[in-house]
Amino acid sequence: MPFHTDDGERLAELGLAQRPADAPSFELTAALVYLDPETGRRYRVPARGEASAAPTDLASVPTPLWGLIASHGRQSAPAVLHDARSREAAALGDRRAALAQRREDDRVFRTALREQGVPRVRASLMWAWVSADREREFGGVPGWLVLVQSGIGALVLVGAVIAAFSNPIWLVAWPVVGLVSLVRGRLAPLVATLTFSLALLGPLVIVQLAVLVPFRLVEAAVELVTGGDPGGVWRPTLRADRPRDGEVQG
Repeated sequence: MPFHTDDGERLAELGLAQRPADAPSFELTAALVYLDPETGRRYRVPARGEASAAPTDLASVPTPLWGLIASHGRQSAPAVLHDARSREAAALGDRRAALAQRREDDRVFRTALREQGVPRVRASLMWAWVSADREREFGGVPGWLVLVQSGIGALVLVGAVIAAFSNPIWLVAWPVVGLVSLVRGRLAPLVATLTFSLALLGPLVIVQLAVLVPFRLVEAAVELVTGGDPGGVWRPTLRADRPRDGEVQG
């Protein structure tokens, strides 16, 4: 029983309130609990009204990738849990401690995704992306090197595919790049997942942006001509700190 309520009942529904109605974040209306099957540890995410409660944006999937991975669905409960744990790690005030906690929390996130029925590839991609953000935020120079290596490796893989049209021998770069990721030790799975996912999904994202950007520009032009908000077309919802009609910010 991966997720359940405070009463120990299996989680039948995930209560989320979008408040205000145009906010890009949600509040948990009832606490949820997760029991990690690997360690037996119990994690609890507080509901709104509790001192430690905070909003969540669910799965932080970039807009161009929504066609591949949604920001909500089977991944919602794990995403809410991960958001809460990430806030706790950031509040530690110690980079090394935060890094250690986030590495475990990211592992729990992937485990929870799988328990919720998220396909293995999708769960691995979501784990890799949140782990990349962790290394960027708390990993210092070694963390940034992980990202740089992954980016360069992805470029090499894409270049190898293009070059293989003239000489298939270039495809040997794919296993070589995979072997090079092993130099990262325990971070090798992360580097490999980031590298190969960037190489495979990068072109798809570029195609998506080639369609999305012109559409957004048309929207912005119409808003500009009609006296609307051109900047508002670049985000799916209004910012939480933006005043609504009739409201005044303090």
